[in-house]
Amino acid sequence: MDFCLYDPHQGYYTTKDKIFGPSGDYYTSPYTHRFFAHSLASAFVEYFKLLSQPRPFHLVELGVGEGFLGRDILERLEERYPEVFDCVEYFPVEVGVALPDRIQGIVFSNEFFDALPVHRVRVRGSKLQEIYVSLGDEISEVESETEDPRILEYMRTGFKEWRNGCEYEVNLRMVEVLEDLDRRVDSGVVLTVDYGYDWEEYNSVDRPHGTLLCYHRHQVTPNPYINMGQQDITSHVNFEVMAKTGASLGWTSEPLRSQRHFLFDWGLEQRLLEEEAQGLLNPERAEERLGLKTLLAPDGISDTMKVLVQHVGVSSRDYS
Repeated sequence: MDFCLYDPHQGYYTTKDKIFGPSGDYYTSPYTHRFFAHSLASAFVEYFKLLSQPRPFHLVELGVGEGFLGRDILERLEERYPEVFDCVEYFPVEVGVALPDRIQGIVFSNEFFDALPVHRVRVRGSKLQEIYVSLGDEISEVESETEDPRILEYMRTGFKEWRNGCEYEVNLRMVEVLEDLDRRVDSGVVLTVDYGYDWEEYNSVDRPHGTLLCYHRHQVTPNPYINMGQQDITSHVNFEVMAKTGASLGWTSEPLRSQRHFLFDWGLEQRLLEEEAQGLLNPERAEERLGLKTLLAPDGISDTMKVLVQHVGVSSRDYS
């Protein structure tokens, strides 16, 4: 997965010209409509106040992609909240790029953690077997004992029950990123938007093959051994592990919520009224309407994406 996605010469993210949109392989929220970025900007203004209005106010974006999200957030802050914008130092960070040494502000990401390379394991009775890749005349999978004790710890943290014969993903890279952030963030907010689940949601659906999926030209396949370097490979984020890892580091988490819930919490209803007043039904704004429909359609991206907000070095408060 690491090679297929991030190899400098053949990796999906490092060599593919177009990833998002109709000519790419899938859509993301920033690509659909600017309302997503505007809601984040509103949240950032409130977190700026929560953090006692630091100067500079760092905005660190993990997994920048084509840059739509960071650009739209900065434009919104400059237009509506110039007093906050004047304090901002923006750091775009891609895989392989070092984070700032000291951070006071917000570390945010959209579909970053789901694209980090994962281990895959399968439960065999009372034992945990890791799924390895064998390279011979053909690529095949083999099972063997896991060599990293952190995998067992991750499984115990993220899954209260293991189902015999089922496969699970173990995202140790995610844990490493959170631990690295803890060393660098003096006071701040880590805001994660991604596909994922907590334990209750994961356990409510039968997932014999885990959550690993691949996207190629808007088609979905569970097979990571085709279109290598030409398709996205993802696995859902285990927010149970993310929240508990943060708690072990002394962080405090707001309740996990859907992206739709997050958007409404940060002013989506008012933005829809403003949009209507500007002529949402104007035929010249057809593309705007289509983007808004993609963002807000029932059972679409805003209902499947989750948002977890974690506070680092900030006094506790009531998040209910």
